[in-house]
Amino acid sequence: MKMRGFLYLRILASVTCVSALSLSEWRSQQERSQAPAAFKNQQGRPDSLQLDKHKGAYDRRTWLSQGIGSLVGASILAGSMLLSEPVLAAEPISLGEAQNVGAQTKRLLRAKPPKILRPRLDRDFAVLLMRSSYNSLDELDCVAMDQFQRDFFIIRQAEYEPYVNLLGPGMVSQGDLTDPYYFDFISFAQYTTISREITQDPPFVFVEKQPVEVPEGEPQQFKDTVIRRDPSISNDKLASEHGKLVGTRILDRLNEVFDNTASAIPKYNRDSDEAAPFQLLAAMQQLAKLFALNGYALDGSASMENSGKQLQLSLTLTSPATIWSGQALSKERSAIVNTFL
Repeated sequence: MKMRGFLYLRILASVTCVSALSLSEWRSQQERSQAPAAFKNQQGRPDSLQLDKHKGAYDRRTWLSQGIGSLVGASILAGSMLLSEPVLAAEPISLGEAQNVGAQTKRLLRAKPPKILRPRLDRDFAVLLMRSSYNSLDELDCVAMDQFQRDFFIIRQAEYEPYVNLLGPGMVSQGDLTDPYYFDFISFAQYTTISREITQDPPFVFVEKQPVEVPEGEPQQFKDTVIRRDPSISNDKLASEHGKLVGTRILDRLNEVFDNTASAIPKYNRDSDEAAPFQLLAAMQQLAKLFALNGYALDGSASMENSGKQLQLSLTLTSPATIWSGQALSKERSAIVNTFL
């Protein structure tokens, strides 16, 4: 990759919508217009705490996905305070392993994070990318999510200081997902952890610690629950299945927010041999605009090439938020890479 910061991505999925509003702006409008009157404050703005209570109790996946949002947004030190004792006691990774000679050698061989102009990410969009990756791993049922939380904590704890030292003082806003330097790092730590979990011969049946509802003010408690993976998803399929789930979750959310608007990405007909490629190209061009609009990149464009035997569609993002982490993961031959597209 050249210093101009171009990231080339191959698009194999269809897209159906986009808008001129970022996710945060859209959510703000929806909260103002749709919140029940009983849950609005004196200024007419929704009370987020009361709205959360109005939604009802969380299920297992919702609780865990909310937990990852808190952990991502917290500092490395504060993260240790959020984890329960059973989680911290879990195996297999240890801080010693994350700091051993092999791990330190990898860090020395990595390219330095480029100091290039990148926009700040829309917070809701950044959370969407992180949670889509987390929830997709959870859906695959290949690792206990309390185990993942612990491993993620240890890996990011070991990787954070070396990363910051490469950039210099004041360059990284720790815990701020809108900061492209921090998002680049935390996404790297997340995908390093996910790659490790899906390539260490994950079991089809395992025990996961799940939260138990307790009265307000009392310490969180957990119970052991047996989790069984779909037997059709073998270990060699985990990486590709994770990528599909991440893409589907992101697109589903964008469809939910922006569909049926004047700015919707054009749909295309798969059965139309002549028109389908051009319809998909138009959809990809709008998708690139949406990612840029939400601060994931400075700019984006799509193109179509004819190799003689088939048409190949490409998406180019300028100075993407994951420019360093994407390169590092690819160079280290990670099972999955955080392209999000």
